[in-house]
Parts: sequence; structure tokens; C-alpha cells
Amino acid sequence: KHFCTDKGWAWVAHVMPSLAPGVNYESCAREWRCKWSSDEDMASLKACQKILEDMRNDILEVTHDFTSKQVKAKEVLNGQLDVGRQTVQRIVDQDSSSFKVIVKLPLDKFEAWEKKNFEPEATFLEALRATQGVSQVEAQTYTLETVNLMGKMQV
Repeated sequence: KHFCTDKGWAWVAHVMPSLAPGVNYESCAREWRCKWSSDEDMASLKACQKILEDMRNDILEVTHDFTSKQVKAKEVLNGQLDVGRQTVQRIVDQDSSSFKVIVKLPLDKFEAWEKKNFEPEATFLEALRATQGVSQVEAQTYTLETVNLMGKMQV
């Protein structure tokens, strides 16, 4: 099996990917982030949000989410969506002036996406870099899991 790093995939002998004993995972995420300026009534933050909205369909295709293209195609998506493991999230941190988009996928889908150079990442990051007031445009890979601290529920 394998695990993700920001340098790509590393192969390990474990049946289930594990970073350390008890630290297992089944999903990886790719984060696109930047810093925005509060100048001009947060114009750069508004521009970041517009870039995200303009690229919505391209980004959602990565997670096989329901997009306008699929509405027209009437594609059957049974078994292709797992919202616990396939998500797109946006985080805005006002204290640090950070704008982040996180794409989370199961390992097999993440690996296939990585082989496609995380498209549409290059386009998204270039649009951020071209935005006045935006700085520190970066991408990072990490594991991302929902943690159940309650344990198994008895029914």
C-alpha cells in the first residue's frame, strides 16, 4: 500500500496505510492556500472567492460531485459518491488572512488525481497568483480523516 506526502506517494508494506501504529488513514487531501489583504475592503479575498466560484465545475469534477455537466448527461452516480471521503471545503481565517480550498479523496482516487497533476490545481493557483493583494500561494498534501471519539454505538 501507499501513503501520501507533499513529494508524492511512498510505498509501505502495511495492509492499511499507517503513519505510525494506530495512526491509520484512508483519505488524502490537497490544500490550495494563499494570504489575502484587507486593503480596499478585502478586494483580494473577494477575488479569491470569485476564482473558486468560476472554477466550481472543474473542481467538483475531481470529487465526482453533481455538476451542471452531469445534469445534462444524466450520468448515474450510484456508488461513486462518499461525502465523508470525497469533499471540497473552503476555509477563510480572518486572523491570519488565509484563504484555503481543500479537496479530500479516498486513496485510490487521490492517486489517480495526482497522476493528472492535481488538475485543475495549476490553473487555480495561477489565478490566485495573478490577483492583486494575494501572496504566499502554496499547495500541500496531507492525510485527512474524520475521527470518531465516541467509539462504536450500540444499537
